[in-house]
Amino acid sequence: MTEPEPFERSFSPLSRLPAWLRDVIVVLFVLGPSLAPHSLGGAATSSVAAGILVLVSAGSVLLRRRAPLVGASAAVVACVLGLAVDGPIVSYLIAVLIGVFAVARWQPRRTSLLFSATAVVVLAAATVAFLETPWNDARAMLQLAAFVGFATAAGDANKSHAAYIRGITERARRAEETKESEALRRVAEERLRIARDLHDLLAHQIAVINLHSSVASQALPDRPADAEKSLATIREAARTVLGEIGSLLNVLRAPDAATTDETTAPVAGLADLEPLLLDFERSGLRVEHRVVGTPRPLPGAVDSVAFRVVQEALTNAHKHGADRSCLLHLDYQPTGIEITVTNTVAAPSRPASTGTDAASAAAGTAGHGLLGAHERVSAVDGTLTAVRGPGPVFRFTAWLPTDLPASSQPNGAS
Repeated sequence: MTEPEPFERSFSPLSRLPAWLRDVIVVLFVLGPSLAPHSLGGAATSSVAAGILVLVSAGSVLLRRRAPLVGASAAVVACVLGLAVDGPIVSYLIAVLIGVFAVARWQPRRTSLLFSATAVVVLAAATVAFLETPWNDARAMLQLAAFVGFATAAGDANKSHAAYIRGITERARRAEETKESEALRRVAEERLRIARDLHDLLAHQIAVINLHSSVASQALPDRPADAEKSLATIREAARTVLGEIGSLLNVLRAPDAATTDETTAPVAGLADLEPLLLDFERSGLRVEHRVVGTPRPLPGAVDSVAFRVVQEALTNAHKHGADRSCLLHLDYQPTGIEITVTNTVAAPSRPASTGTDAASAAAGTAGHGLLGAHERVSAVDGTLTAVRGPGPVFRFTAWLPTDLPASSQPNGAS
């Protein structure tokens, strides 16, 4: 049998000692009582046979971990032969008890019980057959059975304790692994949210840069003032992009969950809507903003998703609108908020559709932004529609519930 794991022997009084030193101590414990005769038994020096059998008994305890059944059986045989040859010696009984303990410790309970019962029967029969001393009375038999039973119970209790310690250790290890995997999952979700935010930001600012670069190139020969204004807008958009990319990359480079938290990652909400609308106005998109109902604070996840949905819808209107204007309609309802962005388009490219198919179709022409918006809205149990028509109109509508179930409240909009 292999050497026990450290946690399996951590509660033994000798556990901190080297294995060879523990073996020496146990062997001396077996040999000690046989060095001189006393009232409980004879000595190993009484005959050559007694000395050999005592050494066999002492050697049997060296097998208590690697081969407990073999060691215990050798101790029982040595004890029986010792009783037959030269009478009782305490070392025989000590070796038997250590062997019984080892069998109960390292073998299945059924095996240890059968071995202990067999050992009691064999030793009792040997005392009856070979001794005519006080060892042969009823009290001695009961004491023998009690000693063997106690050693068996102690070994079984030691095994149960080891199994308990092993179970606690395993549960603690799994709990730590689960904690680490959960932290990594949260980091991955947060970084995915940040990547989506980066996409939304870049989509808007690149659209601004693209539009004003075209305006500047057309206005430069005849209207240098307009060209200079467009170039200033391009510089401001580029500065904004670089600043936001630097901030987001700092978060993405964080090595673990402890350095990646919501206070580091930028999270925008409808409270930041006015600066966003002004930004679009400076970029050349006229936005008519209407609010129905009483504005109120929204849950954090819904607020972030609402802002990103508005940003994506306005970016889509800016890039694909026919007259650089749109209508933003916010409807605060008792159970949620409805966001509608309407803009004109040059001509419908396909029949009007609704729901997810429409969002996917729109995303097919506008890129991945509308697909990302649909994922954000779905994450808070909302709905999204993107429809064309009737006529040269594109309408983007999202409904977000304000009463979220616990399972739909992520750390960040994702």
